[in-house]
Amino acid sequence: MKKRTVFICVLLSLALSLFGCDSGAGTKEPPDNSGTTPEPSEAKELLFDTSFSEGVSVTGLNSQEVTRTTWKYGDSNAAQEPFWTLGQYCDLSATRAGYDSSRNDLSLGTIFEDPKGITGTDGDFFTLTNVSGSKEIKVNPLTGAVKLNVDTRKEYCEQSTGEIVPRKNGEDWVHMILQPAQGIKDVVWLSKTESFALSLDFTLDACNVFDSSIGADQFQWIFTVHDEKSEIGEYFWFLVTLFDNRYEIFPGTQAFDSGKDDATGQFMYAPTGTELFGETGGKVEVGKKYSVSLNLKEHMKKAFEIAQSKGALKNSKWEDLTVKNFNIGWEVSNVSQAGVTIENMSLTAKTAA
Repeated sequence: MKKRTVFICVLLSLALSLFGCDSGAGTKEPPDNSGTTPEPSEAKELLFDTSFSEGVSVTGLNSQEVTRTTWKYGDSNAAQEPFWTLGQYCDLSATRAGYDSSRNDLSLGTIFEDPKGITGTDGDFFTLTNVSGSKEIKVNPLTGAVKLNVDTRKEYCEQSTGEIVPRKNGEDWVHMILQPAQGIKDVVWLSKTESFALSLDFTLDACNVFDSSIGADQFQWIFTVHDEKSEIGEYFWFLVTLFDNRYEIFPGTQAFDSGKDDATGQFMYAPTGTELFGETGGKVEVGKKYSVSLNLKEHMKKAFEIAQSKGALKNSKWEDLTVKNFNIGWEVSNVSQAGVTIENMSLTAKTAA
């Protein structure tokens, strides 16, 4: 058995944010092939490193921070920048006096400071957790399985006693979300695709709610849909909500992003559980594996039309909309312990004939 080694380094992003606020400046529109007969195309995979073999870039606790540290494990190439970033956002020190948010940090060591995150192994899984035990990621490069575990009792609390103190309106909530470090490898122009589809298998490993007075457990695959011609960088959120503990069958979402100081204010749309899961309606049970496939294009077209009917993207056109980025994972704003295993992620696009 080869020796397993953890390599630690630092990545500095030049962008203010990897996700959600990019206007798309500089994105080149595909060439116009009018008058020619295009070659038939195959669906093209847009994700790299779905086995997580090249490590994970880990953010800080604040979504506006640009510093990243890199978690390397096993036989991964220390010089290879990971495809995946883990967003581990939630910094309650800004709203709670004397709160030590560093206990909740998964960041690894740099040349300037010792690591906060704790690395280890669990069978074939490499593991990274924090001091408080509120966040944990496990990765199996042999199978591509990744586990995201959250226990918000250890963040929404009085740290000296462990007494639960639920979030208040406007406070940060815990994120454990995976996303491409540099976006998906090919920009998708929705009007020029025959299909734009996702698929994955997932298992809800745990969902134990201790206080539901505010918030929810939400496991979602979220996309940003951008207007490339917009001078102000207009976009909307498209949410594939795979689990929300408040509903047996998820009713869908049509709303504007709000709830905390750094909310974007942009329109959000999510299909219903029935649209995602078919006749089963989307009732997700702990311990059962689910397989989901969805042609995003048709649902994003509907979402765009509804967004405009609600007053968003008034000057945008379907022909100008692209998808360049996404995240997948937990947003947990109630007090609970939740876990999920994600396997066989795929995101494909097929150019229209």
